Amino acid sequence: MIALPDAAGRLATALGGSPAAKLAASALIEADALGLSRFGIAMLDEWTANVAPVPKSENLRAISWLDCSSCFAPLAVADATLDLTETARQLGIAALFLRGVRGFGRLAPFVRHLADAGLVGIAGAEGPPFVAAHGGTRPVIGTNPFAFAMGQGADRVVIDVASSTATMADIRNARVSGMSLPDGIGLDGEGRPTSVAAEVVALLPRGGQIGSLLGLVVELMAGVAGGGRGDPKGRGVFILAFDPAASEECVDWQARLTGLKSDWTDGGGHWPRGGALPPETVLDGDFAQRLDAYLARMTGQAGP
Repeated sequence: MIALPDAAGRLATALGGSPAAKLAASALIEADALGLSRFGIAMLDEWTANVAPVPKSENLRAISWLDCSSCFAPLAVADATLDLTETARQLGIAALFLRGVRGFGRLAPFVRHLADAGLVGIAGAEGPPFVAAHGGTRPVIGTNPFAFAMGQGADRVVIDVASSTATMADIRNARVSGMSLPDGIGLDGEGRPTSVAAEVVALLPRGGQIGSLLGLVVELMAGVAGGGRGDPKGRGVFILAFDPAASEECVDWQARLTGLKSDWTDGGGHWPRGGALPPETVLDGDFAQRLDAYLARMTGQAGP
């Protein structure tokens, strides 16, 4: 057994101990604590001791494009988030477009960091085509998750959703286990619905046309504007932040957010928190053993 802060602290140290390392480590550990192991420390399979540092813009710019193909992806996204935080505070708004990004986990922890800094955070990631357009018969975009965060404390809202019905990992797991898929998940090579994982060549968009258009927006931002579409070195990611308090008008956005949350929850709605966990969360012994194995490989030392 290992407590969430202890696990994150040990991993952050192995990743270099920087603020970006702490954010990346917390994001990966949190995914495992939520039961999303494919987005957790399994990402350390791509870590190497000679990873390149995250590139930096030479001058303060509201919009930057960065090639992160030689970087460890969770660190690259964390570092970009921290840089974006400072730029948005100074300029009021900032955007970063990353390309060549490999697996980095969930978007929620990174937009949550922006919200905790008093900003509004928006992010999305595109990837290899595996999802059909609504009404289509072949894959044209990735699973294309989208995330949004705003507010602090009890009012904070964090939304992190995939635009597809499932993930590629879900399909791989179903193929290994031989389990049938629910209806409405995927299409076969002829563009016909199938519940056989081995036959799936395309996923369907979540919620039909709405999910399809959300996936298209992410593709336009991260893939087209950001330059990630078709890049053989990795995914395209966009992260945008702005300061709602930067307006010269006296808009009490925090009071409005509190009011919206009250209306939403009083009406029976769920106020999304993006999977944030209390610090007293404890991970089981199996996870602790996996973490020890990764840390031993990263540091060349045996675990405690």
